[in-house]
Amino acid sequence: MNDHPTLAELEEFVWNRLSAERARAVVAHLVQGCDTCTITLASHLEGLLGLEAPPELTLSPREDAEYDAAIDRALATALQLAGKHRERTFPPLAGSPLEAGAQPVPYPRDIPAFEALLEQSWALRHENPGEMVRLAELALVMAVGADSQALGERRVADLRCRAWMELGNAHRVADDLSSAEQALGHATELYLQGTQDEVLAARLFDVQASLLGACRRFDLAETALDLVFAIHRRRGDHHLAGRALISKGTYVGYQGDAEESVRLIEQGLGLIDENQDPRLLFVALHNQARFLVDCGRLREARIALWKLKARRLDPGGRISELKVRWLEGQINAGLGELDRAELALLDVRRGFAEAGLGYKAALAGLELGAVMLRRGRTDAAIAEVLAAVDVFQSLGIAREAGVSVLLLKKGCERRIADVALLEYVIGLLRKAEEPSVGRIEPPVDQ
Repeated sequence: MNDHPTLAELEEFVWNRLSAERARAVVAHLVQGCDTCTITLASHLEGLLGLEAPPELTLSPREDAEYDAAIDRALATALQLAGKHRERTFPPLAGSPLEAGAQPVPYPRDIPAFEALLEQSWALRHENPGEMVRLAELALVMAVGADSQALGERRVADLRCRAWMELGNAHRVADDLSSAEQALGHATELYLQGTQDEVLAARLFDVQASLLGACRRFDLAETALDLVFAIHRRRGDHHLAGRALISKGTYVGYQGDAEESVRLIEQGLGLIDENQDPRLLFVALHNQARFLVDCGRLREARIALWKLKARRLDPGGRISELKVRWLEGQINAGLGELDRAELALLDVRRGFAEAGLGYKAALAGLELGAVMLRRGRTDAAIAEVLAAVDVFQSLGIAREAGVSVLLLKKGCERRIADVALLEYVIGLLRKAEEPSVGRIEPPVDQ
């Protein structure tokens, strides 16, 4: 669509009165980056946000559903450009590009725009963390634009607390831990100014636990999750209480207490609603199997992995699929099924390499080399190990593991390295998790 829609068409678009075909054409025109039309649309922001009732009936549910996703994209674009043309939209946010001069827009909690922005932001956590941050920033602008006189200062403080909290979580996902910490600091100040709602507190502690985990302060993350668990248990929300236990169990496992980790995850699984959050169920079952391996309870770990596969849960992407396959290879190796272990670890090493995850690919390569060495395939094992060592040294590794990796390399070059040394180095590198930055994944999606 090259021609601009008319002013009348844009107004009809705001009230969902265009035909589905014509509305799709308008959306396509807007998302191509037409500032003129989007600025015009921003002048009808109250209608888009649900602050003003439509003058007539909207389209049928069928027609509305056909292009609902496209309208969401247009809304996000309109909000973005509305920020650029701030005299039409929201008041300034301290430290942001917005300038003074705009009037506050009342923000009723039940309109979809704020929730939709946060929901879309969260949905992008695996695919596009940068866009996740951008959408959370737009939600923050909306919260800052809330009218204290209309809603009350404490309710507005709650809204802004939540916005800063979710922005902090987005920064954590994007590996900007400093910005995440600052945002959660703002959220805490606003929480104290607000109603001090305990559900909001639980969410704040939950996000803080994920940030503490990313900073490897697992002990403090556990403390935060104890509070989350206590709040949800008192409220009778068994699902969220179980989710907190699963998260805590995973952090306990990260600290080396695999038996306690398995116990906590099992307790959490008994509380959650499996249908409410299939992704949480997948992560919990995977982590349960993982820590059963660490306990040496390999056959139980295999059963847990079989249960996971039998449920046909969506793993959430190729990387998660590779992690399940990796765990399968480790279980096979531990049970002495070396041919199956070699096939699995070969798949994993190739998959991580194709995904650009060099550290994980190299770690799987070391495990593959250990299996080959146990099978008597010395030449192939040495080639795998040396290739993996080269990757580790090029990426940079923790100092604690540096000498051992060098020892392993020299031992392989002189053909005197054995399985015991190889498994020791693998253990060190597993604890390191990632090169340089030390980033660790949260136990469940946040």
